[in-house]
Amino acid sequence: MVISETCFASITYSRKPEALFIKWKTKPDTQQFVDVYWQVLQFVKNNPRICFYCTDISQSGPFDSEQEAWLNAEYYPKVFDCIQSDIYAAVVFSEGHFKALVSNYVATQLLPLHEFIHFNYFTNPDEAWDWIAYMQESQDFALSATS
Repeated sequence: MVISETCFASITYSRKPEALFIKWKTKPDTQQFVDVYWQVLQFVKNNPRICFYCTDISQSGPFDSEQEAWLNAEYYPKVFDCIQSDIYAAVVFSEGHFKALVSNYVATQLLPLHEFIHFNYFTNPDEAWDWIAYMQESQDFALSATS
């Protein structure tokens, strides 16, 4: 189901696996970035059981430090207030971006740690979706085993 489609990003919801997907088509400015994430949060507020997410930045490249800081300081705490449970987020990079990260790694200023978010990083969207499906099946199995 398409939630939003613009020239810079698309937001879709998949029922199998139950996950939200943000695909960045171009590098967003800060307002576009914030608007997309607020749209996602509004959808999550109406569907607070969604705990699986995938963000594809393979076409847009990395977020800038201001955008990362906003996610950490403002957005992630609001997501936790809404969901009140762990979430699983797959991030898809381009091969070139991933290589640049590994080759040019420099420790940066520490951002707040959000222990409820479990990130995993991929260069292949299919592998990201496989991980999300696996994590969801694992969670469903754990819940049925305790019931």
